[in-house]
Amino acid sequence: MSTHWARARAAVIAFLLFFNALAALPTPGEPSLERLQRPFEREELGRWAALFRSFGVDTDPDRLAQAYLAFSLWLEQARAVALSPIEGWMAFTLTHQGWRLFGTPERAVSALRVTAHGARGDEVLYESGDAARCWNAAFLEYRRIRADYNPSRRGPPPTYAAFGQRLSEEIFATMPHVMRVTVALVATRVRLPHEAAPSVAEQAEHVLEFARPGA
Repeated sequence: MSTHWARARAAVIAFLLFFNALAALPTPGEPSLERLQRPFEREELGRWAALFRSFGVDTDPDRLAQAYLAFSLWLEQARAVALSPIEGWMAFTLTHQGWRLFGTPERAVSALRVTAHGARGDEVLYESGDAARCWNAAFLEYRRIRADYNPSRRGPPPTYAAFGQRLSEEIFATMPHVMRVTVALVATRVRLPHEAAPSVAEQAEHVLEFARPGA
């Protein structure tokens, strides 16, 4: 192999590695003024504004939000300009999809709750995140099974009803005393370590009721 060919190949590899590393750098996501008005984001903005003020920076949550949006827009535009030399190549090879950081977390989550009703009373067999209510946890927490019930902002997936039906059939087959089964998604909120448990009872949503056949 000639020296010139080796140098050319090394230059091409270095060129592609550089832009690949550049494209892999995360961006702040897709922030918006509407998103920054949510309670958690307002709380975070207030906390950061207080931190900046403690260092002598005169700011408040509203100005900090505007600065964050401006910085995010600038960063996205700068990334697009920096990657423009290989934009055509990335589109041709279908490698132009990047990844983004979650600018702020989604604190509203849903826990799956499976409840059995029978002669012994009501018993919560399974609830997401509760080690004491762990019936069939290995199955229910498997990532592909979670996709059958984990909701999006539009609600549970189309497989949710069939998933609940399948669970009820298994419970009826293995627990003769159970006469009804309730499958529900319980709206809850991720708490920070210093936050106390909510005083208001968590609300069950998307409730499915199943009765034992022939009962």
